[in-house]
Amino acid sequence: MKVGIVFASLVMLAVPAARAGAQVDCSTARCIFDQAVNDNCSCTGASNHGRYVSCVAHLTKNLADCGLIPTNCKGKVTRCAARSTCGKKGFVTCTVPTSTCDTATGTCTDDSTVVCTTDIQCGSRCSTKHDAQLCPSDGVTSTGSCCPTCPALQCSPSPAGQPGCPCTSNSDCASGNCCVAVGVCG
Repeated sequence: MKVGIVFASLVMLAVPAARAGAQVDCSTARCIFDQAVNDNCSCTGASNHGRYVSCVAHLTKNLADCGLIPTNCKGKVTRCAARSTCGKKGFVTCTVPTSTCDTATGTCTDDSTVVCTTDIQCGSRCSTKHDAQLCPSDGVTSTGSCCPTCPALQCSPSPAGQPGCPCTSNSDCASGNCCVAVGVCG
């Protein structure tokens, strides 16, 4: 009886640990397919914000249906579109520091292990504003999304296409998985 209780307890403790270990980095998944989003959903050409977000949501669903991004990342990718200025004429992103950089030491005042030259490097929050003048004086304005910028994707000539690179068939991709609905390798 005691052995059964101990075994059941160990199994119950192992399940959450296994789930935690299987967590996916949605930011990486978003960046891999960032170019596909840019190619299929024009930020500057969007007639309105809702249509842009809808385009990204449909594209993200197609990527998940092809198995290229985890289903649990669909919302996070779409949220980046929602937190953008795409389709919002005259809007800007406003990034405001949440901490301070001590320029004498070159580290953040709330975490001396973080090296900095500006307050923004110590932490920030971002939102969209309908006018740059609404951003506080210590804020930084831009356009695009409040989500971090993705590095440029380096695509090899096919058939060595990396995830996120353009494709027309499975043979174009190193993985052998071309999501034809979106035109990118998995």
